[in-house]
Parts: sequence; C-alpha cells; structure tokens
Amino acid sequence: MTEAGTPRIRAMFLPSDQATIKDTWSVVGMRGTGSQDFIVDDGFVPEAHSCFIGEPAVETAALYNHRLVFATLFSAVVANSLGIARGAIDAFIELAGRESSTAFTAVILRDRPFVQARLAEAEAILNAARAFVVDSVGTLWESACAGAADPTLVIAQARLAIVHAMHEAVRSVDLVFHAAGTNAIYCRNPLERYFRDIHVAVQHNSAFPAQYESAGKVLMGLRPTDVGW
Repeated sequence: MTEAGTPRIRAMFLPSDQATIKDTWSVVGMRGTGSQDFIVDDGFVPEAHSCFIGEPAVETAALYNHRLVFATLFSAVVANSLGIARGAIDAFIELAGRESSTAFTAVILRDRPFVQARLAEAEAILNAARAFVVDSVGTLWESACAGAADPTLVIAQARLAIVHAMHEAVRSVDLVFHAAGTNAIYCRNPLERYFRDIHVAVQHNSAFPAQYESAGKVLMGLRPTDVGW
C-alpha cells in the first residue's frame, strides 16, 4: 500500500517448484510461447524478493532507470512484431513467385500490378515503422546514458514509436495476406501463421490505445499518471 492507502501491485519472485502450471495456452497465434497460467497456494515471498516496478532501482546504470522500464520492456515486444511482419513479407515474395490465386488464370501473383503495389506498400509501411523505433529508442538510450535531467519527451517518442509500429506491423501483414488470395489460408503456406501471430501480438499492452493517449498527454505538456512516465 502507498501512504495514501492506494493498492500497489508488486512483482513477486519465488522458486518455480512452488507453482502449479495450468495448461491454458490454447490460442489463435503465438502458440510457441507457451504462456500458461500458474497457481501458487500458500506461498510465502519475503519482501526482499518483491518489487514495485515504479520504484527507483538499486542499480544506478541507465538500463535500470525506472522511467525507462516500459520503453525497455516494450522494445522486445515490438521487435517481435516487426520480425513477424518481415517474415510475412518474405514468405509472400516466395509464394508470389510460384502461385496464382485463382483457377481462371495462369498468371502468377508476382506478375500482377495489384500484387506488386501491395507488396511495395507493405514494405514501405514496415520499414518506416522500424526506422521510427530504431531512431527514437536509440535517442532515448543516448539520453539516459548522458544523464538527461528530464527525459519525458524522448520517452514519449520511444513509446509512441513502439505502439505505432505494433499497429503498422499488422497493417503490412494484412496487405500481403489479402494480396495472396486464397493461397494465404492454407496451412501449407507460412503466411497464415504470420497472420495469426501478428494479430495476437498486437493484443499486448504495448499496443493498447492508452499508449497513444499517454504519449499525447506528454506532447500536450501534461504528465501521464501511469507507471513508466
């Protein structure tokens, strides 16, 4: 509890043998993560084995700056989404070089202007989103290493880039998925898995609309109340 009596969520660390894994991860996409639920009965966690994510860290290096915690955590999440989108585009290019989309024409996808345009659009969307992430997260890291007195604006840019890229990754995958026609729905083609995975990835907290809202507050000169700002 805080001094004002407001509940505060703490992270707890305990040996894995004190938990019972529940096989609940039956999901549309990202099945390989195996993110099962677990139950702990009558477990005791010493205070020293717990923490509140918004508190200053014991370590003082830039990596442990508590204001950077979500930008740091979400950087790995957005990297996953960008990678899924990259895989989808590459898989589409391979598929387009050998498949048509209907029984009424022998013209393969690669040779159709509409398909060429959708591929180029998806490529531009993905690369632009990735560039924003790399630039803004890199700027944030440099600012943190330099000991900037107020990194609020660079934190906002990094977190804005992350949520933006999550949704742009979805958009780029959707473009090539639909450009592939009925080819995309067959399990023999990896494109269907990329489609499922990216639509699960974007359900993550890092892509919630609230992330845009918080970044917008900062750009308006306001201070968000959620952790990590």
